[in-house]
Amino acid sequence: MKTLICTATSLELSGIFPSISSSEIETAGNGLEKGGISFLVTGIGVLNSYASLVQFHQNTPIDRILQIGIAGAYTGARDEVKVLGTPVIIEKEIVADLGAEDSDSFLSLNDMELGEMEYYESKNLTIFDDLFGNSLKALPVVTGSTVNTATGKEATGILRAEKYGVEVESMEGAGALKFGEDFEIPVLQIRSISNIATTRDRESWDIIGAIKSLRNLCGNVL
Repeated sequence: MKTLICTATSLELSGIFPSISSSEIETAGNGLEKGGISFLVTGIGVLNSYASLVQFHQNTPIDRILQIGIAGAYTGARDEVKVLGTPVIIEKEIVADLGAEDSDSFLSLNDMELGEMEYYESKNLTIFDDLFGNSLKALPVVTGSTVNTATGKEATGILRAEKYGVEVESMEGAGALKFGEDFEIPVLQIRSISNIATTRDRESWDIIGAIKSLRNLCGNVL
């Protein structure tokens, strides 16, 4: 089974899989293979995520994708989700900032009667059991939001969480899950909480700790 593991940045990839060197990543171009698994740095953002996966799949057909990286948790998320360094499984994802501002409010496509907002879902996740065994069963399962502009104000985080019923946010998740739906390829998205998605305060973030927890989770993968 051809497996692709993708991250948004080389920092995430090398941090989670330390046996992959930075020089390997820099010279890999459109992905690299190691230990019988393909790896890809998609770049940041939902468009890069989707387009990179399409391009890779056209050249190297794949059977399943593990998208892995960091995420912010909203203040209204469950307590166990808001613990920095906690890995979570993203069961479904929506693009939360697709719409229009209207003074102090936000209008989704639904609000403007321009179409239905879609949640992209993970399916057939048991196909990844050979990589993780039972270790995934203990992880919280959440609904996530993909955004082009990360939350930097308390009001924004509250609005997104309440409007879409989401607990975490990233900048790539929906791109990978939509790719999975379009090409009928199972996608497992795992993210570790690096910060609380509220008023921007970099000193409170723990990106290193979040990546370390993913490295521990993926210890048997490569």
